[in-house]
Amino acid sequence: MWTFKMFFQDDGEFFEYDPFGMEGAAGTEKALPFLESLLSFLELDPTDWKPLVQQAASDLEQFTSTGDAAYSDHMMQTLGELGARHIYFQPLYLRYFERRITKSLEPQMAEKLRLLPEQLTAYQKQAQIFLERILDIDQVGREVRQNTKASYFFDQPRDDSLFRFDPIPVSFGVISDGGCGEILYPNTIRDLIDFSLRECVKREIPVRRCRNCGRYFPITGRITAEYCSRPSASGKLCRSTAPVQKWAESRRSDKAFQEYRREYKRRFAWIKAGKLTEEQFAAWHKAAKARKKDCDREIISLDEFKSWLKDS
Repeated sequence: MWTFKMFFQDDGEFFEYDPFGMEGAAGTEKALPFLESLLSFLELDPTDWKPLVQQAASDLEQFTSTGDAAYSDHMMQTLGELGARHIYFQPLYLRYFERRITKSLEPQMAEKLRLLPEQLTAYQKQAQIFLERILDIDQVGREVRQNTKASYFFDQPRDDSLFRFDPIPVSFGVISDGGCGEILYPNTIRDLIDFSLRECVKREIPVRRCRNCGRYFPITGRITAEYCSRPSASGKLCRSTAPVQKWAESRRSDKAFQEYRREYKRRFAWIKAGKLTEEQFAAWHKAAKARKKDCDREIISLDEFKSWLKDS
């Protein structure tokens, strides 16, 4: 029996699974920042993964009708590529791998694959609306449970466009050294989405769009956080680079700063040329900072500041 489980702990989410789908014990582990798997799944473009699902369905149809193992091999290769693209597709690979090994692949399994893209696209839209109506702190505030209560009647959404919660296979056990918690053993990708959304509600964790990249990120720390620390293709984090970029942009638009910086560089070069001592430069620098502050406060005009820089 294949094994795949997911659980949350602190600011992370963790996945453990048997890569061979048969050993009954988790042999591979994957750790991500809290909610990263769901947010990255919602950002997936269906045109990137839908053809792979359709190809796997076609391969399975050919295999069940001809018995040619080359088709089942290609199906598993395609599902493996899906699993490598996103962790949510890994249980799909494991399930079909087990059925292939046990020689229990059936024609109706191909039909399930053909229906999957439409289902997943619907889940993406519903979960996205959940983020906007329930979790987005800038749109609906930080009271996650109150937002949920207003949008749901027990476990059913008042609006059909919103994600519907269903029973999921959750157990309880050891999740780390000495720690215990809820563990999801998903049967479907929908279970993974469900488990992640309900964890946000349970912990009352809202989300916000990053002011730099525009992607959603969970607010697990300071409620005033404006930049995310989600993984990116460049490896750089918005939380680290965006404030610096913002500062640089503001400085580029600050004409007084540009004039001051230009004169600063010119006079600093005079020290190396022997035209100015370090003491003289330090005295000028102190006076220039004071005059720039006067300009920033509009005590003097920009033209007056430029004149002072020229004549000082």
